[in-house]
Amino acid sequence: HNDTAAGTPPRPRTTAWVAVAAVLALAGAGLWATGTHNARAQEDKPAAASAGKVRTDLVRIASNQAQALDVGLPQAHEFAHQRRAIGIIDFNQDRTVRVYSANQGRIAQMLVKAGDEVRAGQPLFTVAVPDMAQAASALLASAATLRTANATLQRANALVQEHSIAQKEWQQAQSDQQTAQAAYDGARQSLRLLQLSEAEIQRIEQERLVGKDIAVKSPIAGRVTARAGQNGLLVQPGADPAPVVISDMRSLWMVASVPESEMGDYHLGQSVQVRVPAWPDKVFSGKVSYIGDTVDADTRRLAVRAEVADPGHLLRPQMTAEFDIRTAPAQTSIAVPAQAVVRESNGNDIVWVAQDSDAGGPRFVRRTVVRGLSDAGLVQITQGLAANEPLARRNALFLSSLYESTAAADAGER
Repeated sequence: HNDTAAGTPPRPRTTAWVAVAAVLALAGAGLWATGTHNARAQEDKPAAASAGKVRTDLVRIASNQAQALDVGLPQAHEFAHQRRAIGIIDFNQDRTVRVYSANQGRIAQMLVKAGDEVRAGQPLFTVAVPDMAQAASALLASAATLRTANATLQRANALVQEHSIAQKEWQQAQSDQQTAQAAYDGARQSLRLLQLSEAEIQRIEQERLVGKDIAVKSPIAGRVTARAGQNGLLVQPGADPAPVVISDMRSLWMVASVPESEMGDYHLGQSVQVRVPAWPDKVFSGKVSYIGDTVDADTRRLAVRAEVADPGHLLRPQMTAEFDIRTAPAQTSIAVPAQAVVRESNGNDIVWVAQDSDAGGPRFVRRTVVRGLSDAGLVQITQGLAANEPLARRNALFLSSLYESTAAADAGER
């Protein structure tokens, strides 16, 4: 009022109010613009942003991720109840013979070498036996004496019929013949003990052979798997190493060590399928022939042995081998690929079953299952999944990781 009275012009209050209104208008416009931008950004957000945990045991994925999961139904598969063990190939000791000389002497000639196939009765080596000459000489001398004694007795028998010989002389002729026969039979038996056949003894007698070497023959048909003998080597009965070892390689042993807890699964006569790294595409058939009588005190394992047929001579002793043995009849049940099953940290096995789809994308529910046997990349499911329930057949681990990462992020925000 005083300023007016002094003639001072009044302030432009209307202009100030206009300025304030303009500022408020601009601020409102800014808030509207920001809200509009956020809404559009939310609308333009890609579908993948909605992937993750929806709620407990439920996860959502983007639509373009479904193909990588190979969603489909479980399949029926025949699972064989079998055990698997690692062992080695060995000689069939029931068909392996270490061939020794029955007499002391020196090897005169080796007739075979390692790797040769021999037949039963075939000479393997000959031995110059000092007792051989003495036994052959005794045979030749006793044979000559027997021939003389036989002739003398024959004449005495004729004379005694004519009463042209004394009874005493006839009896003496009989005694001499019997003594000569005993000596002859003893000489032949001595040669038999030297492992000569009747034909060889007959040949010594007919050809008057004295210095004949003794042939050591193979008792079985098979392959020479070891040869330690050489010409001139002194050999004795039972003295190692054996000059020759013969094995029937048509049948070998596969020897494995199995846990004692599995002992009840093995029985004599069970069929066995054997594989070796040297022939990865071949399967050798066999049967369980022996189950160990004792358990190793340190490893708590026992031996299981199978006889394996090898007509093609492909296996070699000491090869590493793996055998599968069927312990019960095969069982047909539902199966899923191994990638469909996830083992969680708590030990549970889970699969992701296709649930439905919403605006965000396909959804999968987490399902605990019980797995059984495995075969050819498939896992048997014994509980928790029906044959008509589709599931993620591949990359199930991706769903579990997505579920866990989203759950962890939510917990962090809280």
